[in-house]
This record gives sequence, C-alpha cells and structure tokens, in this order.
Amino acid sequence: MAQKLSHCDRIGLTHWAGLLTPQDCEQLIEIGREHLQSATVTDERSGESVPDRNRASQMAWPKREQYPLLQRIAEGIAQLTGIPVACQEPLQILRYPPGGEYKPHFDGFNADSPTLRCGGNRQSTFILYLNAVQGGGETTFPELGITVYPLPGSGILFSNLNAEGLREPLSLHAGNPVTQGEKWIATQWIRQQDYVAP
Repeated sequence: MAQKLSHCDRIGLTHWAGLLTPQDCEQLIEIGREHLQSATVTDERSGESVPDRNRASQMAWPKREQYPLLQRIAEGIAQLTGIPVACQEPLQILRYPPGGEYKPHFDGFNADSPTLRCGGNRQSTFILYLNAVQGGGETTFPELGITVYPLPGSGILFSNLNAEGLREPLSLHAGNPVTQGEKWIATQWIRQQDYVAP
C-alpha cells in the first residue's frame, strides 16, 4: 500500500513508498530488458527524439496494451494523481549502467515547443524506482536542495509547470551518476490534455 514519505509544496514534490511490489519491479525490469535501446530526449525545437550528451542511459518504450502490469500501473497513477490515463505518455523504462547519469534538466517544455501538439505540456512527472542501487543514482533537485535516494517500489511525483502553465524553474532535476551497480527506473510523464503520439 502506498505510503507518503515526504512532501514539498513548492513543486508538489511527493515521495511515496510501497507503490510497487518486488514482483512488479522485477517484471518491469524484465520488460525493459526486452526493449532496451540507447536513450534519447525530445528536442524542444523540432519535437524529434535525438541523442543528448547529458543523458547516459538506455531506455525502453513498451506498449501498454501488451502488458497488463503497465495498464495496472497507469490506472494506479491516474487514481493517485486524479489525472486520466489518457493524459499519460507511454511509460518509459530506463537502465543506468555504472557511470550512467542524467545531468540537470527540465521535463517541461518551452511554451513554443512543437511537442506541445501532442497533448499540451508535461504537467507532471512520476518516477518509479525499481531496484536498490549499490552506489549513486540519487535524484536531486538543485534549486530546492532536495535529494531522493532510490528505494525499490517507491516513487516521486512532482509538477513541471507553475500556476500559469509555464515551465517551473524549481523543477530542475538530475539523476546522479551511478557509482556502483546499475539503476532501473520507470518514468511516467503526464500531459495537460489527452496524449497524442507524434
């Protein structure tokens, strides 16, 4: 059962434990392994998926309809956030090898980004932690001075936009370098309207 560990009002940052069972985490990692490819980011100017030197990881975009677990997770996130499943992008499963990291970045897009046609901006991010990282791999929010340590089955939810619907500077965050072992996470981005694939 989900248990709230901490909350920061400034970006609605909530840290939850008990979101996933150990079996859920193992299955997500196995699903991820089946579909892994080099990680990319969405270019704000073109809307295309492109490599980024700030991101050293592998990613998978499994289809929700092929895996009952993904559908169950989507429904659980919708229930927790009060935002319909239709606003969710496909769940992204990520593997960070030793040395893997994601330098400080925003998940929300600029107001003129062409990717907004896919359902508006990314209003929220939900990160699920799938394994115990032997060293490093923390999620940090440098503007808030907050660090979240990976705990299997836990997750964090935070807002990417301010009250005016523009990108929130305090939502800047990073995945610290993995110094030992590997890190597996699943990231759910939630749009302002129903998500439409590009």
